[in-house]
Amino acid sequence: MPRLLHSLAAMLAALATLLPAAASRAEQPWPRDTIRVVVPFAPGGLTDVIGRTLAQELAVSLKVPVIVENKSGAFGLVGTEHVALAKPDGNTLLVGGGIVALADALYPKLRFDPRKDLTPVSMIERNGLLLVATNADERWRTAGLPDVLARAKERPGSVAVASFGSGSISHMALEALKTASGADLLHVPYRGTAPALPDLIGGQVPLMLDNSVTALPQVQAGKIRAIAYTGSQRLPQLPDVPTFVEMGMPSMQIYNFFGLYVPAGTPAPIAERLNAEVNRIFREPKVIARFAEMGAELYPGTARDFARFLEGERSRWGQLIRTRGIRPE
Repeated sequence: MPRLLHSLAAMLAALATLLPAAASRAEQPWPRDTIRVVVPFAPGGLTDVIGRTLAQELAVSLKVPVIVENKSGAFGLVGTEHVALAKPDGNTLLVGGGIVALADALYPKLRFDPRKDLTPVSMIERNGLLLVATNADERWRTAGLPDVLARAKERPGSVAVASFGSGSISHMALEALKTASGADLLHVPYRGTAPALPDLIGGQVPLMLDNSVTALPQVQAGKIRAIAYTGSQRLPQLPDVPTFVEMGMPSMQIYNFFGLYVPAGTPAPIAERLNAEVNRIFREPKVIARFAEMGAELYPGTARDFARFLEGERSRWGQLIRTRGIRPE
């Protein structure tokens, strides 16, 4: 019996020496491993610039490797799904766009639920859309918004307007314009801005609703002409281009946006730290100036404000999608 007691005491003593080390490892603060920032679009676009800016600054402040992974496809759904189904350990982040607010209304058979499977951390950026016209066709070189709508009403379905994708915010903006104006505009969906802009410049399609960030350089180069802007105020770079709002269409205040998300279930302290980092990084004057040159408005804030904004967008676009019977093509 004494021998047994001695053996048990020795085992307990050995276990006691292991427990503090195990507890120390378990309590080691985040982050411990490489962080992956998923950008659900191809390299080179605005989302990619946002993701790489975030990754570069996070690597410095968190003192761990932070890499960008571009997982493009289905207008952002592929990368968004990847993060929604990832382990909620703070090591997989999403720089996601408007598809997060549109997905459940447009794609009822998704493998994930954007509301339940993603936690919004902070908005990062927003930009309005420009209604732009080709300069290759003299009929559109001086046309204003009233001219566009009048022509569409005179000959319903004859005025074509390109979007950068069926089911995109560009498509939603066009449907909102049709609802607000009563004009029957013909939707011409493209698979992204890259193939649409050359056709617009060449006159194959006369009009387009495009992100201000991608349209602005072409307007400034004189290749296309801006007619109206969906933001709440005129673009500083285009002070002569009116907003839809000031032309009597308040429902046409529309923004494309990008924000940071983590998988649902990510510990609150991690999400809070990430929110603080986003606000620090994207409130830096040099970063603000860099994005302003591109026509982008940095808009970081609280997680609560971002969640409230997302719910508003879901309600707004969900109602439009149902009312107009919109389905991705």
